[in-house]
Amino acid sequence: MSDNLAVASISELAPLVAAGEVSPVELVRTALERIESLDSLLRSYITVFEEGALAEARAAEDSIAGGAYLGPLHGIPVAVKDNIAVAGFPTTNGSVFWSDRTTDFDAEVVTRLRRAGAIILGKNNMHEWGMGGTCKGMYFGTVRNPWDPSRIPGGSSGGSAAAVSAGMTWAAVGTDGWGSIRTPASYCGVVGLMPTHGLISRLGELPPTSSWHHTVGPIARTTHDAAIVLDALAGHDPKDPMSIRSGFDGSYRDGLEAGVRGLRVGVPTSFFFDDTVPEVKDAVREALRTFENLGATLVDVDVSAFYDTPLALAAAQHESQSVLLPYALAGQEGFATPEIRYRILAGEFVSAADHRRGMQVRNSMVVEITRVFEVVDVVVTPCNSTVAFPIDSDRVRIGETDYVDLEQPGGQSRLTTRLTLPWNLVGVPAISIPSGSHVDGLPVGLQLATAPLHEPLLLRAAAAYEAANGGYRPPPLPGTWDDHEA
Repeated sequence: MSDNLAVASISELAPLVAAGEVSPVELVRTALERIESLDSLLRSYITVFEEGALAEARAAEDSIAGGAYLGPLHGIPVAVKDNIAVAGFPTTNGSVFWSDRTTDFDAEVVTRLRRAGAIILGKNNMHEWGMGGTCKGMYFGTVRNPWDPSRIPGGSSGGSAAAVSAGMTWAAVGTDGWGSIRTPASYCGVVGLMPTHGLISRLGELPPTSSWHHTVGPIARTTHDAAIVLDALAGHDPKDPMSIRSGFDGSYRDGLEAGVRGLRVGVPTSFFFDDTVPEVKDAVREALRTFENLGATLVDVDVSAFYDTPLALAAAQHESQSVLLPYALAGQEGFATPEIRYRILAGEFVSAADHRRGMQVRNSMVVEITRVFEVVDVVVTPCNSTVAFPIDSDRVRIGETDYVDLEQPGGQSRLTTRLTLPWNLVGVPAISIPSGSHVDGLPVGLQLATAPLHEPLLLRAAAAYEAANGGYRPPPLPGTWDDHEA
């Protein structure tokens, strides 16, 4: 029974919790048992709030029994990435530098989760400072993919996606600046939503920045679950200067069953399939046929503006470097990998003129992609060029015969962020969902994007595909894994 609970969706569990048929205490204990069993290998958590979570679960159980049910997150254990503040615990950013830096306040998203009755289970491991897509060789351990522990989970929210996939939490909150929610969701076979910038408050995401391409968003097992979490998190926050008023006052769960009949689905004629391995291309083409069979109209679209992404990157440098620069100048000691230190130092060489030119290129990209969404409702692409690659890889096949050298500058990013970052730069929401196809036994993620603030449409299209294709599937049981050292 506990295994069934562990991999159930929130939308399946919520009515049972509301009726008193499943106890929040039972859910927390189920998650803790899974963490005890699996996480010495997967390393998806940095901190687990065992005592606090059990106390919150008992309080939730009493509240629900007393008739004060708050909604579908009430009594559901969730986790947050460890760059999101939880009062009384360190916010490490996956770094030794902040390993004992205790936060005395809750991030706004944590406050809203608690308000919805969710139980905060713990904080997830991540690629150090959010600056990478592998979660390999991190200070708190290499995060491993539940589908195959010899493979990366993606990053930087790799621990969050691995925990959701493996049944160690029912949802998690991650952050996405270059694809850090969608890539690990894609690699781990779950759903990852990057909402419109400003839709969810970033107050308490640390280090704080005003970056226009970073968002906070949910990682969950199903589109319905992502909508449930989005309902709790979305909304204007006057304490966050980047927060927006969306004008939407409904539930993101409304209309999820409306289907895609009559929708115009954009199929890029360039960029997204250039460096994609044939097996992933085939999976996406099969997915597009599914949309067509569901009544959508496929329309070719030109997204060649995305070829200018490298030119726009100067406008998307990490603003946290002012906090991190003293550490980088002091030397390599304390950084999990040299790459992080080099990226911080390289940021010092981006001039104001470089930044201005980058913004000009980015603005041109926005204009071109706005035109795309005037002729289609949603664009469907691969989320990544490959499935999750081996942790110990030096080279990874990409495209038909080409290989990417992971030791070369930009090699890792070419695999983990090339197809996700453009949507960050142009400021539109995007979601990764399981395509239902697998390559080498690993899930292939499908990426959908819509115009800004069109999350209801995005979730509707994702839910329609999910209903037709089966959605989340649990990864293999531990007994089927090869032996790996923890």
